[in-house]
Amino acid sequence: MKITYEDGEVIAIASDDHTLIGGHHRLAVAASLGKKLFWRDTGEPVKLDHFFKHYVSSLRHTA
Repeated sequence: MKITYEDGEVIAIASDDHTLIGGHHRLAVAASLGKKLFWRDTGEPVKLDHFFKHYVSSLRHTA
C-alpha cells in the first residue's frame, strides 16, 4: 500500500497490515510539517499515530 501527499506523490510504502516498509524519513518529515497524507488505494487519511507509537515504544526499550 502506498502513502501519498494530497497531490498524489508517493512518499512511503506499507504492507497490507500497515507495517512501514519504505519512506520512514519522508513520513517523519511530513508528520513534523503537519502534512495530510492518504492511502493511495482507498483515499482514506493515514493515521500517523499507528506508525509513530511503535517507533517511540521501541526507543523506550533501548534507552
